Amino acid sequence: MADPTTIGLIAKAAISALSDERLRKGIGWTIAAILSPFILIIVIICGLLSGTANHNNTATQLSFYGGAISENIPEEYRGQIEDMRNIFTLLDERIEEVNGQMEDGDSLNSIRVKAIFYSLYFAFNQPSGVDQDEYIDCFVTYEERTRTIIDADGNEVEETYLVAVPIDTLPEVYTNIETNMGKATTYEDMANANEIYFRIQYGVPAPSEGDGFGEWGDWAHSITPDELEQL
Repeated sequence: MADPTTIGLIAKAAISALSDERLRKGIGWTIAAILSPFILIIVIICGLLSGTANHNNTATQLSFYGGAISENIPEEYRGQIEDMRNIFTLLDERIEEVNGQMEDGDSLNSIRVKAIFYSLYFAFNQPSGVDQDEYIDCFVTYEERTRTIIDADGNEVEETYLVAVPIDTLPEVYTNIETNMGKATTYEDMANANEIYFRIQYGVPAPSEGDGFGEWGDWAHSITPDELEQL
């Protein structure tokens, strides 16, 4: 261990060095030169992440709202956006048909249906090949009901008809997608779908899970232990 005299000399030398403006600047430039490569790497990484996030947000907005696709959008994104737009048109038509089979003011939430589709199939190889009818059926059940009608002879008779009933719990929807579509859904898929839904439906990011907001209830299922640890 250094003796007190040596420590005192070192302290005086340090104070003297820091009091010299030229030496102080030299030390500062030396530190900056050492750290600058690391700072540059961090800036580049942040820029890449920001650029990716911007492309993702732009792709989502253009897919749901339409509009001209900027030439700055990468070519691969352009094709995926156009494909998703076409599919959304087909989904809207199918949703309208199913809504016509519902009663009591029920209807499918088209934004929710499309947000989940986008999360599962955007950038998927040929998402246009996905069976839209089968996909929409993952969000409904069908019930046979009876009603009284007047036949051609003026008599009251009962007839049986089919009614579409929306499924109101997302875990059941995701189970249907996995079972009927053969499409596994991860926690990331479900979280992404929820984020897209809130941004399109309300124009804001999804609130934090567990904050008491009602629409977080029953939004995910099949979370693995590893995924649960990451929450």
